[in-house]
Amino acid sequence: MKRIITSVLCASMASPAFANIELTDNLSLSGFGSTSWATSDNDNPLIINRGFTDESCYDCDTTFGVQLDYFYNSFKASVQVVKPPQYDWSEPQLEWAYLGYEFNDFDVSVGRLRLPLFLASEYYYVGQAYMTARPPTEVYNSVLGITAFNGIKVSWTHDVSDEATLLLSPFFGVKDKNKVDFNSSTELEFETNRMFGANLQLSGENYRWNLSFLDSNFDQTVSGTITIPGTSITAPFSSKQDNQHIQLWSLGTEYELGQAVLASEGQISDFSSSMYASLGYRLDLFTPYVVYGAEFDSHEHLTGNSYLIGVDYDVLPNVSINGEVQYFEARKANGAFVEDFYPQGTFDDKDAVLYTIMLSLVF
Repeated sequence: MKRIITSVLCASMASPAFANIELTDNLSLSGFGSTSWATSDNDNPLIINRGFTDESCYDCDTTFGVQLDYFYNSFKASVQVVKPPQYDWSEPQLEWAYLGYEFNDFDVSVGRLRLPLFLASEYYYVGQAYMTARPPTEVYNSVLGITAFNGIKVSWTHDVSDEATLLLSPFFGVKDKNKVDFNSSTELEFETNRMFGANLQLSGENYRWNLSFLDSNFDQTVSGTITIPGTSITAPFSSKQDNQHIQLWSLGTEYELGQAVLASEGQISDFSSSMYASLGYRLDLFTPYVVYGAEFDSHEHLTGNSYLIGVDYDVLPNVSINGEVQYFEARKANGAFVEDFYPQGTFDDKDAVLYTIMLSLVF
């Protein structure tokens, strides 16, 4: 039985099966990447930061990252640079760059850090670490792809029993800016004024529970172009809202019961809530799986859901291939559809089937 190892996450390694190249006794280099063929049967763009349409796309999921880690006694330093799916190769992003120090049961990290919200947050972007081709979009896109913050995180580890470990990680963030291309005509910019929260994990031989809380005050700027109703004329616009506030709670769990793998996760905030539930079954190198996901607005009205069936094949210990078919359905709002080229935010065809073949690796 494969163990769920929280200690790997505590060390901020990018994957439970992360490979590395030992440059010296204290310095190691590692990396990861994913690429796919994907297409939908709907010409309305699907999934923020991806934008799948009814044309074959070979770079909508393309991700590549490298990580450099230095360890010396209780001191550590780590840098990770990633080319995320939503950015070009010429725009790599600094995902994290921090200094850390361990003493007794405490681990203190300062710098640019991964935002510890969800089960897969510490190894987000590492496709080979997932059972599915992508983390379930209903939960993991609820923060619009924002995955890092500037600040400090303190982690405390405690052995509850011989088989269970508790990890508590409060964190505090300072000034930071994040930009999100919401669609081809709208850009969102979030300037964090202050942020704080905590992550609590309980892990054992074959399970892990994750509870997180986030409270953030930020300024939001929306800019882009808009089509004047009744004409083909477009005009630029920009709007800024200061001192916006969000509180977000998330709860997730994963269990390995023999060959079965069960996971479920949900989040709720001032703006929305969402959840997913997944079941996989390991058959040697193959893991077939099913996933259901749902999104709700701030009034708990269902805005969209999805049904996924797929299989994960381990080509090598560090290389995997996923094949998936996923059905999306929009309800009261656009659900997983991106509001692109639709100024009124409405369109008739509100369901889609997404086909994906994904190749992922770590080195």
